[in-house]
Amino acid sequence: MGLALIILLGIPYLGRVNLLELSPLGYSGIFQASALIFFAFIGFEEVVKLSEEAKDPEKNIPRGLILAISASIVLYILVAISSVSILGWEELSRSSAPFSDIAYSALGPNASSIMSLIALCATINTVLLMLLASSRIIYGMAQSGSLPSFLAAVHGRTQAPWTATLISGILAMSFVFLGDIAFVANVNNFTVFVTFIAINAALIVLRINKPQIKRPFKVPLSWGRLALLPVAGIFFNAFMLAQLDGQVYAIGLALICLGGIAALLRRRFAFKAVQDR
Repeated sequence: MGLALIILLGIPYLGRVNLLELSPLGYSGIFQASALIFFAFIGFEEVVKLSEEAKDPEKNIPRGLILAISASIVLYILVAISSVSILGWEELSRSSAPFSDIAYSALGPNASSIMSLIALCATINTVLLMLLASSRIIYGMAQSGSLPSFLAAVHGRTQAPWTATLISGILAMSFVFLGDIAFVANVNNFTVFVTFIAINAALIVLRINKPQIKRPFKVPLSWGRLALLPVAGIFFNAFMLAQLDGQVYAIGLALICLGGIAALLRRRFAFKAVQDR
């Protein structure tokens, strides 16, 4: 709703600014901003959690993901055009609440308050969705033995994984102490870029090493067994990864190392348990 309102507000302002004008940072500023805002393109994977309730999920879930991402890309582009047309990039770069300032400039103070409320509700909805997803991931990892078993505890009345939900909430709140939301977003983006590189690489390897696997949905554009879109995905994510700063790399690599240590310890304990039987 908020995005649609911004797009509508920008229609009378179209053509007032040069959309191709670059800031003093030039293309490097565009790439760095792209890496920062990439977190807006995560969350679509929540659709996968509805697989058991979907008809023909092997085909319809991937199609749903592609359509959702495509629609979001179009909306984001239209919002960017409207935003720059109303305020200009100079004022937008100085704003701490861009959508609110856009509404204020176009319709006055009352519209600004309404837009702030819409943005607050949208943020709360996104946070709740992420907490739901992260708690279920923790729960699933605990069930499989990758995390301590107490994280798989289910509440007797609600049947929800309450310990995993509690841990997710505590971890999410801890990021508040970092103070800089852009830094938090970039740390999140680091893990996303690394994850997407691994996923694309896995698809390429499976295509080559296990061509006999049944594939209800096949990624288009291939050269023999080599899927070209995952190759492009690896290069794109690696390029975005290169736009982050050293502090983000340090924390991101530390998180990866912790994950690797946890995986090695799990494998060691599992192997020991098998030997003890």
